[in-house]
This record gives sequence, C-alpha cells and structure tokens, in this order.
Amino acid sequence: MLWKKFFNLSTREGYGQFVSVAGICVNILLSVVKLIIGLLSGAISIIADAFNNLSDAGTSAVMLAGFRIAAKPADEEHPFGHGRAEYLAGLFIAAAMILVGGELLHSSVKKMIEPEALNVDGITLLVLSLSVAAKFFLGIFYRHAARKINSAAIATAALDSFTDCLATGVVIISVVTWINFGVNIDGGAGIFIAAFILRGGLTSLKEILNPLLGDRASPELIDGIKKIVTNTPEVLGVHDLIVHSYGANRIFVSMHVEMPATLKLLAAHEIVDRLEKKLQSTFQISVTLHIDPVVIGDKAFDEHKELAEKILYDIDSRLSLHDFRIVPYKTGRKLIFDVAVPWNFLMNDRELRKEFQRRLINLHSDDRAIIHLDHQYC
Repeated sequence: MLWKKFFNLSTREGYGQFVSVAGICVNILLSVVKLIIGLLSGAISIIADAFNNLSDAGTSAVMLAGFRIAAKPADEEHPFGHGRAEYLAGLFIAAAMILVGGELLHSSVKKMIEPEALNVDGITLLVLSLSVAAKFFLGIFYRHAARKINSAAIATAALDSFTDCLATGVVIISVVTWINFGVNIDGGAGIFIAAFILRGGLTSLKEILNPLLGDRASPELIDGIKKIVTNTPEVLGVHDLIVHSYGANRIFVSMHVEMPATLKLLAAHEIVDRLEKKLQSTFQISVTLHIDPVVIGDKAFDEHKELAEKILYDIDSRLSLHDFRIVPYKTGRKLIFDVAVPWNFLMNDRELRKEFQRRLINLHSDDRAIIHLDHQYC
C-alpha cells in the first residue's frame, strides 16, 4: 500500500499520523466544494459549514503535529517523553470547535436579523448530501482509530465529525425549506448548528482536560495490578498505589507491598523483582515496588494493632492502617502507623489525629500514637 511507505502503521504514533493526514485531505476537499457553493448561492449556513471544514483540516494538521511530537523519545528536558503533546492537540481541536461555533453564532444572528434570498438548487442538495456521507464515514474511521490506539485527540476529532454531519443536515433542511416554500430559515439553521458545535467543543474540552490535569487511573488497571500482586503467596497486602500517566503507553506506577518481616531480604527482593517484570509485561507500564515488613506472631504487636484498627473502625469504618509498628514509650508504648483516608472523609488531618489520640488514651493512658495520613491517589 502507498501509505505504508510514509507511515509506520505498526506504531501508535505512525497510525495516528496516518489518521490525521486522512482527515486533512477529506476536510480540505469538502471545504473547497462547500465554499464554492456557498459563494454562488449566498447561503451563510453553507459558507459557515465550509469554514467549519477548513478549521477541521487545520485541527487535523495540529493533531498530526501532536502525534509527531509524541513520537519523539525522552530527552534531558523531558525525561518522561513527549506523550502529552497528543493531549495538547486534542485541546486545540476542542478550542477550535468553540471558536468556530462562536463565530458562526454571531454571523447567524446577523443573518436572521437581515435575511437575504438564497440561490440554491438540486445540485446544491446533492453536494451537501455527499458531504454528510463523507463526514459520517470519516467520523466512523476516527472512532475506530481512537479505540484502536486509545487516543483522546482522535476521539475528539470523531465527535467533531459527527457534529458536522448534524450541522450539514440542518443546512440541507434550510435549503429544502427555501426551495419548496420560499421560507428563509438560513439564520435560524446557523444558530442551531452553532449551538451543537459549541456543545461538542465544550464536551471535548472537558474530556481532554482530565488527562492533562491528571485524572484517576482506570479501575481495570488498578484492579489488575492489585490482583497480580496480592495473588503472590508471600504478599500480605498492598497500599499506597500511585499511577502517573505521561501519555498513552507512558504510565509509571509505584506501590508498597507488605511481606513477613521474617522473610530474608534477598528472597523478598527476588519476589518483588519478579512482580515488577510481570506487571511491566502485562500492562506495558513502568513499575517500582517498595517492601514493607510486617511482624507476625508477636502477641503484644497483634494486640496493639487490633486496638488501633478498632479505634479507627469506630471513628469511620472506611479507615484502614498499614506500616504498623510499636516502640517503648515511658511506661507504655508508642504506636506508629499510616492511615489510608478516603476522599470524602469529613475530618481534617489534625482532627483525625486528635480524635484517635483521645480514644487511645481513654483505653490505655500510657500509650501514644504517631500517625501518618495517606490520602488516596487510586
């Protein structure tokens, strides 16, 4: 195939570039044809639709640049690579949709106040109908590509294409109404189209901002990682799972793994090393695991841990502890541990520490607690 000479379709970035170039070609062709028809007919909605397609070609070009930049390897200034450039391309597409929608709204309101006669015929309807078909199949193509390589930018372009189908469909209704009834609804049709373009742009903007700001990792990835680790016989539990994404296929994960304190260091390291390699090959992620030793079979340790867990449960059943240890403190003991705090927990850190301390002293006046609070990232 000809395109295989220019694009490496076996890579995510190469496939994205191929999709972007296809979008540029289709949108430029549609823009030129619609602009000619719009100028000949005087229909503001057709001219606006032509410029909408031209802006789509521009955003496809930005998407192409985004995939090219994303394909660049990590360097000294960007040690995690350039994968987020793709998100910036999607952000530009969403912003362009909003800009085009706003300008179209302004022009359509003026056209509604001062309507003009339209010069349209059956040829106009035919070309516009073919345009709808072209944008629909381009949207299908985009949607398939977005799912195949999990691309937010291409998904935004797909939504834009389907919005264009609706927009051009409204233009066709406007033209048919003029031909058959002599009623000019061109301005109103333009306002309707602008509303849908603005809605699509704002929706896309919200979706593309999430990964840029740092959204939550997918439940499937979180559950999959925990399942593999906890199914290891020597692992007693996991906590402090953190997932950082720097673009598709550039995900970095860290997690604490609880193991028996009696396990020899070399043996524990071998287990963790094996787990890291398995997670990396299964999910195509970079993984760092930290070992937390857990004391087993010590009566005093178990009693104090159960006491701490009961106090936390009485405060809020969602609270859990880890990294628990005890050290002598005057005539009593000092309980040192971390607490995993849920997102919608009502107490602040100071209030939670104070409440735990109060309940602990009521039960064991000589004991104290040092608590580190972990706010969940996954």
